[in-house]
Amino acid sequence: MKATRSWPPKASRPFAAPIRWASIGYRASWEACRHEQHSLGFFGEDDAQRLFLQHYLTALTADSPHRFEFDEAFALRFRATNKKQVDDLFAEACTVGLSQYQQQCFFVGRDLDDHDPAAFSRKLQEMRLRLEGRGVEAVLLLPVQCIEHWLWYLKWHRENPGQTKNISFETQPRPEAKQAVCNARKCLTKHSNPIVAELVAGLDIDWLASRSASFLAFHTQVQEYVAAL
Repeated sequence: MKATRSWPPKASRPFAAPIRWASIGYRASWEACRHEQHSLGFFGEDDAQRLFLQHYLTALTADSPHRFEFDEAFALRFRATNKKQVDDLFAEACTVGLSQYQQQCFFVGRDLDDHDPAAFSRKLQEMRLRLEGRGVEAVLLLPVQCIEHWLWYLKWHRENPGQTKNISFETQPRPEAKQAVCNARKCLTKHSNPIVAELVAGLDIDWLASRSASFLAFHTQVQEYVAAL
């Protein structure tokens, strides 16, 4: 696939249709998000996704009355360490978060581990169908191939301010992305978390959305949700 090719193709872009945020049985929960402080549930496979999400939401709502607060009590009960655990439990976690913990919004994070547009669309649809089967909805954070690819873009942007070159990292192997971001192909969380936090501080959302189609897909979901508040 050439780097300049539109991805996903316009005819099959997964967010062409508006998202219905008021799910059957949870309308009251979503409507509660009209308050300024929004309780947020998150279920993902690593701390890097959570850190990214935290800084992203801070940047997104900087000029907005809305603020998102992670539900720490929920996070202690539902915590994944790999994508299999996310796949097995994300629908249940979302259901519990929205109903039992009275969260107003829910995010699921999972690395795709693939750069094929068709694989992205399939995974997105599969996860949505499982959520629909439980009558709930969530914002799906699906980096191509992994969160380090999004971070790699941010690192390049920081090191090359003012550059307008249309770079593409998402076809590069995962180990290369981890090496580029953390200077190591394997890195303990206590070493990687400060690197992640530094890279996402002051996140340039519009720039990243112009470079990464998978980030744009995620950002579009959140924009539609916030616009409905």
